[in-house]
Amino acid sequence: MDNWVFSMLMLFATMMMTRAFSLPSSQSQTRRSEFYPRFFDELPSMSGKTVVVTGASRGLGYVTALTLAKKGATLFLLNRKSAKSDEAFEEIAQACTGCEPPILVECDMMDFASVRKAAAEVKKKCANGMVDVLCCNAGIMMQPDQASKDGYDMTIATNVLSHFLLTKELLPDLERAASARGEARVVSMSSGSGFGSPPYNPSFFEKKGGSLGGEKARGERYHQSKLANLAFTSALHDKLQTRNSAVKALACTPGVCATDMYIHVSSIFRPGEPVDLTAVRSVEDGSLAQLKCICDPSVQSGELWVPPRIGGLPIKIDMSPPNVLVDGDVKSRLWVACERAVGKFKV
Repeated sequence: MDNWVFSMLMLFATMMMTRAFSLPSSQSQTRRSEFYPRFFDELPSMSGKTVVVTGASRGLGYVTALTLAKKGATLFLLNRKSAKSDEAFEEIAQACTGCEPPILVECDMMDFASVRKAAAEVKKKCANGMVDVLCCNAGIMMQPDQASKDGYDMTIATNVLSHFLLTKELLPDLERAASARGEARVVSMSSGSGFGSPPYNPSFFEKKGGSLGGEKARGERYHQSKLANLAFTSALHDKLQTRNSAVKALACTPGVCATDMYIHVSSIFRPGEPVDLTAVRSVEDGSLAQLKCICDPSVQSGELWVPPRIGGLPIKIDMSPPNVLVDGDVKSRLWVACERAVGKFKV
């Protein structure tokens, strides 16, 4: 059975158990965070470090940015323009402790011109031209078969191509930070839906958004994007290691948690029914692997950190077959496809 199909069935099973054994709840009620409070206390200070976070207006990106603000990081928040983005920015700004106020940068991940403009703004406003961490968090899931502004599938453009472009634009700033401080990091948010089969399919990365399988291929378009996040991380790691760069490439997954994505997928499987967010881990607990990759001094380039199946602190797993269908050929082909979309990226 294809892995993305298995993931969707497991999610459906979770929702069915919720329906059978849980009392109805509103979307505002979530499970208490079991691991985040202690994990937060043990995170190191991020004072003096500059972190760029995409998709920080809600969900995992919001929790990640809020946590980093409390830990003293200087933040660039790359969001689509919206009232929710403004509200999140104000809340994150109020949480800043001993650091510069965050900078909100408008960035539409379905528009390469917007991504380039956002990168230019970060470079212009970033003190000393140094970025310590690029957190490639923004993502969409189970979306219609529609084209981005540049003609690519909207899910592939948002989850993969625009983050490839952003990394390309900001790598010099990451390298300056790595030279001055001993390291910098590119952290990519993937998903368990990216594990296993089907293998990488280059047709999903061609400029033919709107004609990639229709409604039946929602899951595979997402799977291909999340597999690509892992292949990109592995390829970037290889290229950086070849020239002994101190920039680290890391990947993570959140597990099933109470994000807007979970609500969206629930609405597809159970249209019109209430969503019980207490059936899955909190967003805070879902953010742990991403925060570990950003903050933990012990993580190494090329690693993949995920939540355990039952619950607990993040664990490291191999980013290779059979968990992840990534090899040298896949990495090379994905890199070429991304360059074809957004331009040459010589690391």
